[in-house]
Amino acid sequence: MRIYFLILAFFIFFSGCSLKNSSLDSADLINAKIIKSSKREFDKISKDAVLEAIKKSFALSNKTKQFQINSYRNYILVQRINFDYLIFASNVKVENWLFELEQKDNKTYVTLSIFDENKFDDKIKRYYSSNYHELIWNRIEHLLGLDNKWINCKGYICSVFSSNKPLDKDYIKDVLISQRKAKLQAILNAKIEEKKKKIQEEILKEYEAYLDFEEKEQEKKKQDPQSIKIKEEFDDLLLLKDKKSLKKDRQVDKIDTKLEKINTN
Repeated sequence: MRIYFLILAFFIFFSGCSLKNSSLDSADLINAKIIKSSKREFDKISKDAVLEAIKKSFALSNKTKQFQINSYRNYILVQRINFDYLIFASNVKVENWLFELEQKDNKTYVTLSIFDENKFDDKIKRYYSSNYHELIWNRIEHLLGLDNKWINCKGYICSVFSSNKPLDKDYIKDVLISQRKAKLQAILNAKIEEKKKKIQEEILKEYEAYLDFEEKEQEKKKQDPQSIKIKEEFDDLLLLKDKKSLKKDRQVDKIDTKLEKINTN
């Protein structure tokens, strides 16, 4: 009797889990259309701002650490492991939100694909309904300041995304391409000025080192006896030369005087 009771309890438990997760295909998606991808164009909005909004939209619902957010320069892949319990078996699925981004012609183009795949066989892939896409796009646009409404989740989607509205600090700042360019230019200018300042400081240090070296060399020469002796000998030679030159001039003057006397007589 106990064995039958355990089997019945086992059946009820896993049936409940199956019904809970199968609601994705029933109640929530009756009027929804299954789509492989959806696209958005963000006029004058920078790619970096959209990337921030995507990450923030998932981070707001990631309190239980259920999302793994892999962010790259031109795409973001968000993944969540989901367990599908059947009556006598379970299935491990990986839910994927793939965002591909491109910025050109003063616009940012984004393509979103939502699908799950079997953990043990990635060829088995199932795409999600359009209401998933609409919820995600709404939250991204809301965080960018493009949509005043914040759509609340319904049914199964609430097990994935919370309905908590973002705080003021969560909204993305400087979303325009022009604002981002100005910000980047300001950062670049600051780095250039910092580099110039470092170069000037290095040149000044080198010049000061050179002056110190010259000053020390001059002091060394002053204190070197041999240098002093050489200088004195050189000065003596100059003085001797001047004396000889003066003596010679005097002799010339005497000869000139005698010649004048002879001519006079």
